Amino acid sequence: MATNSSESVVHLNEAIVAMVPFPDYSHVNQLFVLARFIASRDIPVHFLCLADWNRDLKLRVQGGLEVSNIHFEDLSIPSSPKENDDAGRDGMPPILILLKKLREPFRKTCLELSTNAKRLVVIHDSIMRELTRDVHAFLNVKSYIFHTGSAFSKYSGLHQVIPDIVDDDHDKLVEKIHYEFPSLESCSGPYAEAFVRKEHEWQLNSGEILNTSREVEGKYLDLLAQTKGNKQWWAIGPLHMLLLESQDFSNRTRHECLEFLDKQDVNSVIFVSFGTTTTFSQEQVNEIALGLERSNHKFIWVLREAYKKTETEKIEERDGKIELPKRFEERAEGRGMVVRNWVPQLEILGHSSTGGFLSHCGWNSCIESISMGVPLATWPIHYDQPFNAIIMTNLLKIGTSVRSWAHRKELVTASTIEKTVNTLMGTIEGKEMRQRAVELRHKIKRSVSHGGPAHKEMESFISNIIK
Repeated sequence: MATNSSESVVHLNEAIVAMVPFPDYSHVNQLFVLARFIASRDIPVHFLCLADWNRDLKLRVQGGLEVSNIHFEDLSIPSSPKENDDAGRDGMPPILILLKKLREPFRKTCLELSTNAKRLVVIHDSIMRELTRDVHAFLNVKSYIFHTGSAFSKYSGLHQVIPDIVDDDHDKLVEKIHYEFPSLESCSGPYAEAFVRKEHEWQLNSGEILNTSREVEGKYLDLLAQTKGNKQWWAIGPLHMLLLESQDFSNRTRHECLEFLDKQDVNSVIFVSFGTTTTFSQEQVNEIALGLERSNHKFIWVLREAYKKTETEKIEERDGKIELPKRFEERAEGRGMVVRNWVPQLEILGHSSTGGFLSHCGWNSCIESISMGVPLATWPIHYDQPFNAIIMTNLLKIGTSVRSWAHRKELVTASTIEKTVNTLMGTIEGKEMRQRAVELRHKIKRSVSHGGPAHKEMESFISNIIK
């Protein structure tokens, strides 16, 4: 009987991992890199996301064990006209409407997955927390919260809403910056404090994961761990470096940006990009253009409107073309280039000719820039970006501010942009920032290498989810 009993479970996977991203590019991308790394350890991974997102991811990847071990599970949103009508009247945030609609499709998918494994491990974006509530009733499920932002931004948010968190150093930093220190509401709207408070009180998880490095944010990772006594925190970043060595770019057509960089001097080009959620006014675009032109520094400027959500939550790139000042590109020819589509950001930041990054300070951009030793000119727009800008300028001292958060509603003039670019690219101050960034790059590289602290932490996490 013992032999038969053993044989009866041999077909079950020891563990299946279900990844649940929030449908936004930076969120999906980070969790998908983690999915690929886990799958490369011969652990089956199921990526649970909206069909349009899964379709885009399938087009991006090909070959390799980590890809063959990833299974895409499409979550479909049931149509319910009444819910849409009610949402408009009661002011329910769109994300809560989405989570409510996805709850049952998600539960059914997890129920099916849980019957095929001794353990179902759910790794979900912190925003998707409520979606997972029902699956914790399954006996063989454990879950982990994945945070796409920085440890500092998370800790700063907690510090604002949880009264018993006391940290003298943080209080001194807030006092020093004073009115320029961001509030949760000013960054993320009126629901932000309630979200942070409920997340802090959430107990249905076995640990929390951040895409960061202890070399960058060790202090704040320790402080976060202290706020949740028995829960373990893993810093497993920078995530993009986990797969860096296994990526093969040899068969890829080289992007025109890289060919432009090949012709430039070391540290002579500033890279300008504001992510996928930023759309500037025409007036602001004109000021950026004039500021770059007057700085006389070489540049690559990614200029496009934000991606938008349609009624089905699909993300599409807007077709409208942003206008530039008359003959701007003609005058900039040879010195700078404007790109209106996707660029290989990581390869651009890693190129020896790239000497600075004018950025919105999304955490993905920040951690990529740090890991490549590139200092930043910070221009935060919303969400966690103002906190990330403080890390770069006030804590790590590898960045200079384009505009303080207190003046976020004001137009950033061409003269301000010219001055900031010149500071970062052409002064002793900028050179010292670059040196500090390069030192951090070396520390991070050692940490993620085999036997390094970050590598060991990732191995610890993998061991935890399969034991």
